[in-house]
Amino acid sequence: MKIRSTLIATLVLLPVAAFAQDSTLRGNATPFHKGQWAAQFQAGTAFGSLGFIKFRSPTRALVLDLRISGAHTEDLQTDSSGTHFGALNSNAGGQVRFGWRRYSGDGIGAKVVSHYSLGMLAGFSHNASAVPNVGSQQSNGWLTGAFGDIGATYLITSKFGIGVLASASLSYQNAVSKSAGTKRRDWTLGGSAVNASLVATLYF
Repeated sequence: MKIRSTLIATLVLLPVAAFAQDSTLRGNATPFHKGQWAAQFQAGTAFGSLGFIKFRSPTRALVLDLRISGAHTEDLQTDSSGTHFGALNSNAGGQVRFGWRRYSGDGIGAKVVSHYSLGMLAGFSHNASAVPNVGSQQSNGWLTGAFGDIGATYLITSKFGIGVLASASLSYQNAVSKSAGTKRRDWTLGGSAVNASLVATLYF
């Protein structure tokens, strides 16, 4: 079940996040500074994302993450009478995540920094399909919830780092579907288990 997997993911992330918070509170310095910006590119078992980081101090930052996906296909069939529309499939989705991130390192010249984030998320989804002589259906929905992640970054230079990130989320989804002249509303309380991703970060 989605809820069960999400709870397991949360139980995995929280103890590690607590440890990271304790390390930060002990004053572990990082090579970052207040006012610094960074761009984060993520790819892994889930779809990729583009994020922006604004440092509020050497160990705290605001994180904004954008995730967009979509596809559109049409099937055209050709016979003796010409070319005819065969089928259509379309889907699109987007998600915005915003939260606080805490960093921990072993000094100003640290090559490896650990971090964790907690925040809120919101998004939308769209799906549509149509087949001649069969019918069409369409679904549009939105979601809102919370997320958490934890990871580490190896700083190859002072301006570029690569790392790994594990994240989990809990969300409420609401969607309206239309098919064969009928309309239906569905809601789901679920989320994602721990997803591992590779991350590249540019610091400005």
